[in-house]
Amino acid sequence: MERLKVFDENYTYLRDESRDDVHLKGLWHETFHCWLLDEKFIYIQKRSNVKKDFPGLYDITAAGHILSTETVMDGIREVEEELGIEIDMQKLHSKGIVRDGIELSNFIDHEFANVFLYESTFTARDFSLQLEEVESVHIVKREDLIQLFLSEVMTVTCRNIHDGTTVIISLPDFVPHERMYFEQVALFMRGL
Repeated sequence: MERLKVFDENYTYLRDESRDDVHLKGLWHETFHCWLLDEKFIYIQKRSNVKKDFPGLYDITAAGHILSTETVMDGIREVEEELGIEIDMQKLHSKGIVRDGIELSNFIDHEFANVFLYESTFTARDFSLQLEEVESVHIVKREDLIQLFLSEVMTVTCRNIHDGTTVIISLPDFVPHERMYFEQVALFMRGL
């Protein structure tokens, strides 16, 4: 059973709890969010249809919970596990912590998201997806996704990096992060 560190709303450590209890009670915990991008594009993942939470929705390139026995930087394992790529720590840029909350009837997710941007030089051949987690990886023009996250446009076109198919998506096609989360990430992306 996965255990997570639990914090108060000021990010002061309280105790460890099971992941299920953390989401059932809506307790604050740490996550690792890594957005891959290059000069033109941002990479997003489409979550597997067999995922328990938010199947088939678009999301952060790679993200996951930081276990109670891990440091924030141990979260890099999520990128390597989900996408099958090896991370060069010199290309990883910490942007700080963004509070993010998702509240549904049976699921309350209060996160201190440790957000990182990664300068990608990967090609489609470099990815080996963990299919129970990630269905596919797509690219979106960098400025288009920033504008979507800032509510300056309503839709964007994304392209599957493996088969080249394109689809038009909107914010409701993403995991329902808080509006403030999307806005803050867009500003980070614009600044790098």
